[in-house]
Amino acid sequence: MTRSVRSPFRTCRHARARMQGRAIRAQSLDTVLNYGTEEKAHGGRTLVRLDREMRLELEREHPEMRGRLGIYAILAAETVVTVCHDTRRHRGRRSRRRGKSTF
Repeated sequence: MTRSVRSPFRTCRHARARMQGRAIRAQSLDTVLNYGTEEKAHGGRTLVRLDREMRLELEREHPEMRGRLGIYAILAAETVVTVCHDTRRHRGRRSRRRGKSTF
């Protein structure tokens, strides 16, 4: 498995509330932040998510994480602003609504 390359991040109150409301565990968020890839998001933010290969590798090595790594986080500087489930349906709706490409 690849090594973790990130330092710990802070989570704002909004992100913690979203995690609680969406049943996303802190361990899952830590894994995504440590092993995820960064993408540009609108507003100068950064989107972090696991690519498919990394997610499958982590799930093979840690079966208890199966089904919990399909999330993404939006970062502003070194702070997690929000956390969401990463579903194609969600990404497609967002892009149509705004008339722009996805993150």
